[in-house]
Amino acid sequence: MFILFLILKILLYLLIFIFGIILLFLIIPFEYYISSKIYEKINVDITLLFFKKIIKVIVRHEDTKEIFLLKIMGLRIIRKEIISPDIKIEKEEKEKNKKKSKKKKRSNFNIRDYIEREFINDLINYFKDIIGIVKPKTVKINGFYGFDDPSLTGMICGIIPLISNLIPKSDINLQPVFDDEIVEIECDIHGKISLLAAIIKTLKFVFKKNNRQKIFKKA
Repeated sequence: MFILFLILKILLYLLIFIFGIILLFLIIPFEYYISSKIYEKINVDITLLFFKKIIKVIVRHEDTKEIFLLKIMGLRIIRKEIISPDIKIEKEEKEKNKKKSKKKKRSNFNIRDYIEREFINDLINYFKDIIGIVKPKTVKINGFYGFDDPSLTGMICGIIPLISNLIPKSDINLQPVFDDEIVEIECDIHGKISLLAAIIKTLKFVFKKNNRQKIFKKA
């Protein structure tokens, strides 16, 4: 009986320690670096620095693989690489499905369903709050974008200047293309974030009744 009690006590202390570490990661702000290139392929490189660079987490997504790297005080602790199988076959299937469903998507999705004053105001306020929490020091975005629905391209074109004004030290140069479907974007972002505050703000925005109806509306 004593041994069982001792084991349970050790497990309890271990759980408290784990939850304490998780809580520290949520509460203490950490630095982040995001570098992304979107052409026909999507390459994303995310670096997170915890406790003044003592802990470094690197997540890298390339077209055919994902890499996870954990370093503590410069020493590599974990390196995991996942290679996506049969990437060409997957792409061909996606292209076929895209062509088949293109007409259906056009008939079901209507950007005007989301243009409502209350929802737009909540979205802008949420974005302002997140910018305050995320605290980007530098933002550089360059490239071209265009969608098969020109009205969606036009709407994004109107939103981008608002985003530029909200983000300090931002350099956003995105050119709209109305007669073609194209996304060619390069992005570099550096800043600090308090994860717990961002989660709380996101949950408040998502679970507000009107916003929830818009976000989870069936296509």
